[in-house]
Amino acid sequence: MNAPHALPYRDRLLPIECAGEALVGLLSEPAAETPTEAAAGTGVLLIVGGPQYRVGSHRQFTLLGRALAGAGVPCLRLDYRGMGDAGGEQRPFDQVDADIAAAIDAWQRAHPSLRRVVLWGLCDAASAALLYVHRRRDARVAGLCLANPWVRTEASLARTQVKHYYLDRLRQPAFWRKLLSGRVGLSAVKELLAKVAQSRAAPPSAAKNAKHAQTGAPVADTRHYTEQMADGLRAFGGPVLLILSGDDYVAKEFLDRCRDGGPAWRGLLSRPGLRREDLPDADHTFSTAAWRAHVERLTAAFVRDALPA
Repeated sequence: MNAPHALPYRDRLLPIECAGEALVGLLSEPAAETPTEAAAGTGVLLIVGGPQYRVGSHRQFTLLGRALAGAGVPCLRLDYRGMGDAGGEQRPFDQVDADIAAAIDAWQRAHPSLRRVVLWGLCDAASAALLYVHRRRDARVAGLCLANPWVRTEASLARTQVKHYYLDRLRQPAFWRKLLSGRVGLSAVKELLAKVAQSRAAPPSAAKNAKHAQTGAPVADTRHYTEQMADGLRAFGGPVLLILSGDDYVAKEFLDRCRDGGPAWRGLLSRPGLRREDLPDADHTFSTAAWRAHVERLTAAFVRDALPA
């Protein structure tokens, strides 16, 4: 009888406390700590977007954490307050700064050799990572892995739909044949016109925050979350891995915001230290084994090459 194959990782619970509530942390570590990993003292904190918990759709976060651990990089996944098995009230992605800080604190208490953390997030979890580095300026955060960041507003979604769906339809002879034959009703034309009107809405304004800032009093950043994200990406001093799916409106909205989002977003895709990786056929959650494995390899290489010991 063959001996069971030894797994390259080990999983264990990591207790985390935040504002009197118990969070659930799942730490995946290399089965045998290598000298390189021990010297680097670097781990990946996987922030989970909503509405999800630490396992992720099609187990993507569990598999990513274990793949990283097998490659020598410890990875912590957590349920922040109100999600999964964590206590407390559910909160939106732009209000999880305390949960992220509590997870890093607990990880360092359990592993004092941990000196640097890479924040990894998909969708609004990527947005949460940028908001965290903007607001907290946490020196322990050494890198960012951002997959299909969320920058949605009603206007941005309408612009993306007009640009990547409706305009494509208008170029198709079949659409005009259906329109002229009556098989495409006036409701479809009205829907297009409504989307065009929505897409012309003004971008979020920073005027309110600027007015308060003139008083000199310390105030919370009240600007739209997308402007805070842009500031976080621009000011962050560490390397950034940006992973974008080709078959995903969220990724298209992000690219449109980088091109057309005004001064706050101008030039961010060419900022020093940003590495962009496009997966042309991938969907939002990298749902096939091949896409998932590609993301795992990109992340492990980023931690190894961009953040050497």
